[in-house]
Amino acid sequence: MLGSAPLPKRTLLALAAAALAAALLAVALGGATRAAAAGCPSFKVLHDDRIGPATLPAGSYAITVEDSGLTCKATSELFARFLEDYDGKLPGGWRVSAEGSGKATFSRAMQAGFSVARTGGGGSGEGGEGGTSPLIGALCPNTFTVNSNAPVATLVFAKGEYLLYQPPGTGIFCNRAAVLFTRFLSSGAHLPFPWKLNNQTATFYKSSNPTRSAFRVEPLAGT
Repeated sequence: MLGSAPLPKRTLLALAAAALAAALLAVALGGATRAAAAGCPSFKVLHDDRIGPATLPAGSYAITVEDSGLTCKATSELFARFLEDYDGKLPGGWRVSAEGSGKATFSRAMQAGFSVARTGGGGSGEGGEGGTSPLIGALCPNTFTVNSNAPVATLVFAKGEYLLYQPPGTGIFCNRAAVLFTRFLSSGAHLPFPWKLNNQTATFYKSSNPTRSAFRVEPLAGT
């Protein structure tokens, strides 16, 4: 049997270069994935919270990005937005899967998104002490009691305990928010002008100045 002819030196060098390039690309991609997973800063949940089926006790959370199209900044903003959600129905096709207390995964259209996991306790919102997050604003120090089911505009606030939030940039203080919420609970289907209500986040705001004149209401987890 005749042996095969040896490959020319130029061909061998080209094959070696291609193999080296493929190895370097694999290392680079692996490094980028690890950097994305480990590079997001810690996120603080101010009080025991819930997003749909996911229970999220107060404390610090690690955010792991699983979709290479998401940046840490965008992912933190999404997590903050989901924490603001009033009814657990997330916008933009996002869904949440619970993985035990303090762990949750968020995905969209069967695509990977991001996951969160509690890394430490001591959230400043525990015990009604208040707290502040640059993305979701300041938590008012006292809870608010709704004594009976009350329809307000297109939402119904069930009997129970609620938290009041000051969104970033608002000029409405906690005492004023409590007075306004008391007033709105008796207003029924029509809010007094010029107030409006964002149904997804239960945020009350003035249409003329939605950033400076706003406060948010959230059910106390477990009530």
